[in-house]
Amino acid sequence: RIKMEKKKTKKKGTKINSSKKGSVKTKLKGKKKLYLFLMLALVALIFISLATLAFAIYIMVSAPEFEVDRLYRASSTTILDKDGNSIAELGIEMRENVTYDELPEVLIDAIVATEDSKFFQHSGVDLLRFTKAVGGQLLGRSGAGGASTLTMQIVKNTYSDLADSGIKGIIRKFTDIYMAVFKLEKSYTKQEIIEFYVNQPYLGPQAYGVSQAASSFFGKDISDINLAEASLIAGLFQAPGAYNPYSYPEKAEVRRNQVLALMVRHGYITQEEADVAKKIKVKDMLKKNGGASVYKYQDFIDTVVADIQNKLKVNPYSTSMTIYSTMDASKQDAVNAVYSGDSYKWQNDYVQCGIAVTNVSDGSIIAIGARRNRTGVSQYNYATDIKRHPGSTAKPIVDYGPAIEYSGWGTGTTVVDDVYSYTNGSYLKNVDGGYSGIRTAKYALANSRNIPALQAFQATTNAQKVEFITNLGITPELHNGEIYESSAIGAFDGTNPLELSAAYGTFSRGGYYIEPYSFTKVVFNDTNETYNYTPNRTKAMSEETAYMINMMLKYAVTSGVINPGSVSGTDLASKTGTTSVDDTQRRRLGLPGTTIGDAWQVAYSPDYAMAVWYGYDDKLSKEHYLTENEGWNQRGKIVRAIVPKIMNKNSRWKQPNGVVAVDIELETNPVALASDYTPDALRSTEYFKKGSEPTDVSWRFSQLSNPTNLTYATIDNQVTLSWDEISTPNAINDVYLQDYFNENYTLWAAKYYQKRIDYNTKNIGVLQYEIFIKNSDGSLKSLGMTTSNTYTVSLVNSSSATYIVKARYSIFSANESSGAEIKVQLNTVVNNDDASDNNNIEQDENTLN
Repeated sequence: RIKMEKKKTKKKGTKINSSKKGSVKTKLKGKKKLYLFLMLALVALIFISLATLAFAIYIMVSAPEFEVDRLYRASSTTILDKDGNSIAELGIEMRENVTYDELPEVLIDAIVATEDSKFFQHSGVDLLRFTKAVGGQLLGRSGAGGASTLTMQIVKNTYSDLADSGIKGIIRKFTDIYMAVFKLEKSYTKQEIIEFYVNQPYLGPQAYGVSQAASSFFGKDISDINLAEASLIAGLFQAPGAYNPYSYPEKAEVRRNQVLALMVRHGYITQEEADVAKKIKVKDMLKKNGGASVYKYQDFIDTVVADIQNKLKVNPYSTSMTIYSTMDASKQDAVNAVYSGDSYKWQNDYVQCGIAVTNVSDGSIIAIGARRNRTGVSQYNYATDIKRHPGSTAKPIVDYGPAIEYSGWGTGTTVVDDVYSYTNGSYLKNVDGGYSGIRTAKYALANSRNIPALQAFQATTNAQKVEFITNLGITPELHNGEIYESSAIGAFDGTNPLELSAAYGTFSRGGYYIEPYSFTKVVFNDTNETYNYTPNRTKAMSEETAYMINMMLKYAVTSGVINPGSVSGTDLASKTGTTSVDDTQRRRLGLPGTTIGDAWQVAYSPDYAMAVWYGYDDKLSKEHYLTENEGWNQRGKIVRAIVPKIMNKNSRWKQPNGVVAVDIELETNPVALASDYTPDALRSTEYFKKGSEPTDVSWRFSQLSNPTNLTYATIDNQVTLSWDEISTPNAINDVYLQDYFNENYTLWAAKYYQKRIDYNTKNIGVLQYEIFIKNSDGSLKSLGMTTSNTYTVSLVNSSSATYIVKARYSIFSANESSGAEIKVQLNTVVNNDDASDNNNIEQDENTLN
């Protein structure tokens, strides 16, 4: 019975609910996925743990040896000129180390409040601050900071390499943490770490450590400094060059006040104490004649130090290195002679000047004039630090360069220097208040006419101008992405001599821009690590554009508009610039109408480019201000004192194959070629890109047509010549000229139409016909002129003669026609229009009768 039931069950089977079956399968799949996820998570965790362990082991193994002596090692940096000669030894001063007990409490409080407020609570790394900084940097917040503690800063400044980004930057950061926690914090007390921190760094001229800083800046022992002085010193740890109180007292004061605010925030001082300290001016705190002694080539030294700090993020005064600079001693001597007064006499003790000279062939900086009246090192550099309106030195960069590059302009493109306005309707003026009329682009740029510069500016798109300017290393001033039209005459912020020298050097080298640089190699003396700097050459424009700008600015020199000096056999080009001042402020101060803001001049050759800025720190001051005459005269004298000493002899620009030179006729629009009879005063050789040069010959002075149907009639010995008049030439055709000027000179059509009429009246005259008799030797004798189409002559002592009638103007005769010729016999009538073929002879009706 049991077997039968089993069989029955087997046969009938048990029906299972399909939904329950699916649910079971789903649960099984879910468990498998969870299991797989947990396994992957475990593997990832193990991998991360192993990677973290490996990274930690790598950090410990690769970390540099901790040598206490390196904390106090006096750095020594050697700077070499381009020929390998030593020009300076930096950072060789001995430190004066102080103990923790010798430090005033106010200085310790200022340092801790500013650099590491939890210094006495952490063990080398502030994890919360570090995590926030890392998170901020990952989110792209530039102000997130690096979260380095005092201890980590000591490691970084002494033992770390230069890496600050990428995987190397991460390794360096964790190396700093490792050494801070396990080397310094485990081995030294907080007080000893403070000693390391305050004795180690370079804090400014003759200031290695806080003791020398107090002595150098205030003439005090470190234990005697007050709150204002302590907060100033504490502010220097972040950037001693940028906050050098002798060079940048205003910046140093801002930084000092930041330190005081942090001391208030962290409870070290009261707000009242901070306010009292803030009232003291940094200039009043400093001892007179402070700052470090300077080297002969300190201007260039400051420049190369700043360049290395910018590129390598290290300070040559505190990091021992050998710097292979690009300075050319002979060129730098020529610049130094100006600043010392040996080759140029300064107007007073207050006017300032910045000079930069770059090598055209490789773009390197070879000489710098940083400032006058130097009191120490790393001071404000007027060659590299200023951002001033460039005035008309911007015109080749902002206006004419783009117009040539993108709009097919040539040096002979016609512009109109006359009443003209910006797009907004306000009128633009030239510096002389007048107008020069119809001119070439070459003339307009060389003579620095403002109105044609605006026309060139308007010939290109905003994007084209931005690209061209930026390619030359200049930062255009943009408003909602657009360049204001006032930039056409240099009214934008701003530039400096070094940037201008590099930009004009780009024209000279055929259109390739090289960012200026002051060194080619750095060797770190402690590690023998070498950094080689290789400049990039980027194409900023075509060589054709560069050459034409060179020719336009060379014309400024050869025409006598600008005098940069002379060098035998060498092409020199130059451009000047002047900036205006606000009239309201000028009148308020009672300054003359000729007051200007800045005076610029650039002079360059195929070998070197030099830019000069001349002016005052404060653009408007009752005591010190710049006038047109002073600015124009003095900038020129400075340039002429240097150019003959730095430019190579016998150096010329080579005309590219893509540039053609053609003789054009001036005052033609569109530009036309000069005809054979164009007067010299209206003829000019100009350059165009091949394919864009003019091909049509001007009709203005083209040769006149011959009169036609020349005949004669005789009565006795009287011969009356007659002919058909020629059509009125376009050059003196009032209707044609009106249409021509209306079409091509729109805004100024009426004015220049009338000028053309006046010119014609004075220099061309009216259409006439001159009658000649041909002598037996073939020479011609003029018998007279007439405005009619007939002329009577007497034939004496001969029964025949040959006459020629030419069309010509009453004043201008160079383009007179070749002449219609006729042979006359008293018993015949001859009709002949062709001077070379006279065979049609008819009998005189009077004779036949």
